Amino acid sequence: MNNNPNISFNANGSVYSDNFDDIYFDTESGYLQSEQVFIKGNNIKEKLLNTKGTLTIGETGFGTGLNFILTLKLYLSMLDLLSEAKLHYISTEKFPLTGEQIKQSLAIFPSLSDKVDLLIEQYPQSFSQNHQVELLDGRITLTLIFKDTTEALKRLKTGKQGYVDAWFLDGFSPARNPDMWQAPLFEQIARLSKPQASISTFTVAGHVRRKLIDVGFRLLKKTYLGQKKEVLTGVYQQGNNLGKSYQIRPKISKPEFVTIIGGGIASACAAYMLAQQGVKVTLLCKDDTIAQGASSNKIGALFPLLHQQKDDISLFYQSAFEYAVIFYQQLIDQGYHFSHDWCGLLEVSYKESLVKRQQQFSQHKAWPTSLIHSVDQDKASSIANLPLAYGGLFMPRAGWIAPAELVQQIFKAASSTNNLRIKNNIEVTSLTQLENKKWQINTNQGAISARIVVLTGGAEAIPLNVNSTLPLTSVRGQISAMHANEHTSKLSTVICHKGYLTPKNKGVHCIGATFDKDTFSTEAVIADDEYNLNMLNKCLPDLVNWQLSDVASSKARLRCMTPDHIPVVGAMPDISAHKVSYAHLAKDKNWRFNTPAPSIDNLYTLTGLGARGLCTAPLLAEILTADLCGYPYPVDTQMLFNLAPNRFIIRDIIKRQVSVDN
Repeated sequence: MNNNPNISFNANGSVYSDNFDDIYFDTESGYLQSEQVFIKGNNIKEKLLNTKGTLTIGETGFGTGLNFILTLKLYLSMLDLLSEAKLHYISTEKFPLTGEQIKQSLAIFPSLSDKVDLLIEQYPQSFSQNHQVELLDGRITLTLIFKDTTEALKRLKTGKQGYVDAWFLDGFSPARNPDMWQAPLFEQIARLSKPQASISTFTVAGHVRRKLIDVGFRLLKKTYLGQKKEVLTGVYQQGNNLGKSYQIRPKISKPEFVTIIGGGIASACAAYMLAQQGVKVTLLCKDDTIAQGASSNKIGALFPLLHQQKDDISLFYQSAFEYAVIFYQQLIDQGYHFSHDWCGLLEVSYKESLVKRQQQFSQHKAWPTSLIHSVDQDKASSIANLPLAYGGLFMPRAGWIAPAELVQQIFKAASSTNNLRIKNNIEVTSLTQLENKKWQINTNQGAISARIVVLTGGAEAIPLNVNSTLPLTSVRGQISAMHANEHTSKLSTVICHKGYLTPKNKGVHCIGATFDKDTFSTEAVIADDEYNLNMLNKCLPDLVNWQLSDVASSKARLRCMTPDHIPVVGAMPDISAHKVSYAHLAKDKNWRFNTPAPSIDNLYTLTGLGARGLCTAPLLAEILTADLCGYPYPVDTQMLFNLAPNRFIIRDIIKRQVSVDN
């Protein structure tokens, strides 16, 4: 899809769309039109004052971001009055402007410059997926979906009732952009709307009014700007929005208490995001301190897994990477510091198949160059600050993090809410569900009662896989920390070959890692250090010339993996009930059902992160928190199902790989 906005700027500073032969907004009225039509037309001030949870605004065209900036301006002006109200602003945009274009477009409104800067600081550099950011310490969430508006709204998930409180029905006029203003758009707006959701738009065309009425809106024409212009406002008066079959996630009332079993990056992110929502979190950690599992490594690389062309795996990891970079930078900005360097990452093409892969990335141009691009040998050597024998693919926004420090800082940030309690040396041996749907957590220190349990551990959580629900496997990996020397200290980027090599942190580099499915020992062995060194020397000969005596320390840990290399997050599925409820899928994979996917009550999981927890944990934790707290998801419906714990049993039923109860 060509999503170039093709804009130009008139002499008076107004921004003009060449695609639609129209201006984005009327500069003569300043931003008064948008304020009158959308902010006042939806009574946003009154809605904020009366909101105790989250006010959700949906917008059908982000454009220059003016409507969001004005909403942000209003929210900031009311901070002293808003003790509880949060804001979630969801907007779609098929032809996104760059950050610089937005800044130039809104430069004619100098009074908004500080708000524009807040937006631009976290505005994405690429537009192939959803983008979600948080402002004001999480009080405002902005979700941007860079797709055709109708398609974007179709991908938003909801239960029997929608969650949008107010709609900014914006976009170029029906005469200029007729493809947008069709019945499917209004059907999606209705599906996502709460009862009594408001809507407002500049457009008063008859067919728009009729379509809104058809889907359940009661409408009223109003005038503004001295009776010179008309605006359409309305209220949604219907609402029974049942989603699709096995992709419907179970909904619960926001819990007061949640118990998390874990202690690494996944549990840290989950605890932080739940605590931010006011949920009281108890963490059960089997070690005497946090971050002792796979998250205990000295250095870890942060980068997305990308293929030559966009597929489900790549799209997930791109979204997760974008989310993680922003989340970690927000922690730093809030004063939670950890060793890191966004120094980029170089995937070297050390063999012919990788040279062809590098060429395919350049040919397909599936990803923006700001995310990944090809470099030759000279450029690669310049980036690495060491002589390399190969070119490769460079990810300029990637880098490295000290995982243990990061996990400690995330838990520290979560603790600052006074909503987190950590219990160490609690080893969970089994889970038993009681008749009242609560859980009895059996541990080395006795039984613990919990209403809602979240399994976030890595490989150690596999024995807690209730009823053997998920096809999880454990894979051992050993990392070797190498003493830095004058030569290796020059390395200025992360290098990936068959393994990886990091720049130094606190006097050591990390190389690795082994990948062993046949052993479950976490004891480091010399043979694995030899393997890591041999792998490095084979792929990048004469680069560092380390010997076994240069190994400073070694660490072996177990990774938790899934068959499709994508993590899982959500409610634990009831496998037996799936075989009954969805048996017909074995005959017709397109058969539609009208019941949510059956799950084990009050049991959730966030696991299967493999070796990519630094990249994936923040986004997965956000999805888990949306599951538990009922706010909109940061990803679309298809990606949610790609991450759903029940995806494996559904695929097995469709492929007739399991017996079902007909």
